[in-house]
Amino acid sequence: MTEPRVLVVGAGLAGALLARRLQDAGAEAVLIGTAPDSPTGGYRDATAASGGLVRAFEPEPAARALAAASLAELRGDPGLAAEAGWRRTGSLYLLDPDTVAGGGVGAGAAAVDAEVLTAAEVARRFGVDGLPEHAVGVWERRAGHVVPDRLRRAVLAGLTRTEAVPMARLDGDTVELRDGRRLAGDLVVVAAGAWTPGLLRAAGLATCLRTKHIQYAHHAVRRADLPSFVDETSGLYGRPAGPGRLLLGLPSSRWDVDPAAPAPDAELAARVRAVAALRLPGLDPRPVGPPVSAADCYSEPPGLALRAVSGTVHTFTGGSGGAAKTALAASRRAASALLDHPSSVGVPTG
Repeated sequence: MTEPRVLVVGAGLAGALLARRLQDAGAEAVLIGTAPDSPTGGYRDATAASGGLVRAFEPEPAARALAAASLAELRGDPGLAAEAGWRRTGSLYLLDPDTVAGGGVGAGAAAVDAEVLTAAEVARRFGVDGLPEHAVGVWERRAGHVVPDRLRRAVLAGLTRTEAVPMARLDGDTVELRDGRRLAGDLVVVAAGAWTPGLLRAAGLATCLRTKHIQYAHHAVRRADLPSFVDETSGLYGRPAGPGRLLLGLPSSRWDVDPAAPAPDAELAARVRAVAALRLPGLDPRPVGPPVSAADCYSEPPGLALRAVSGTVHTFTGGSGGAAKTALAASRRAASALLDHPSSVGVPTG
């Protein structure tokens, strides 16, 4: 059987990895929109802005399986780890134990070889204050973070079929580029992150995908042993960002933002400082430099996955700002689905 020609639209981490998986499997994959979008040679997208948290533990079993498989691939391939800028910091996941599915916190932690801590133990070991008494922490020593933009560039360098001109319009199985050229494929996968909903609607295709604002800033800290963390009890998340610095953020409430110009949110920045002051007493409340403001694509159910839209058109996005931890395994799964069942793949949610 001849492998299909797949047009992958969008050169973020998700699109680049999917194109690479397809290419490695022998398919003809063309990645569209590979050129940097700033005069200085940089990208201005969710991949460039991503903090790159990588851990295996997730409260939901399916997401946990993908995250664990991605972390295992990263840790098992020194070359890949170096390309990704991998750094092991450990990961602390703070949550209400009643929110964990599939056997509870203990089973979920055991599945990824992590340790369950009480709120008091978290405070003693990591200096995190003000947690609800019933909260627990999942401490995962083997987790850490990558530099998603660095990994994206390494993956792009290994692709044989790329098209630097972005897509202007989608017409069935044909992609029209901004210079007027038209490319035809057997399958089209729109993996353009926050730009995906607009591209689909412009093509007359229904979608439930939405864009959402993402913002974080760097802060000075006195402790040098703070790990990457997610605190579901407050929404705060962070990771080490160099000596004496911590990247910190909270989920934004701004939906359907313009992905080309997501304005910084001063109120959100103030809330980050207020919440961080309660949880991390050693934090300098003043951010180091301006906030990083970006947008990403959100889906329901959430998660980076291949989704059928209409006919030969699919999407590969929806990572909701946290795709770095599942991108390796999710791209492998998506490529396999496209090649094994090209006429019926994905979840039909757009």
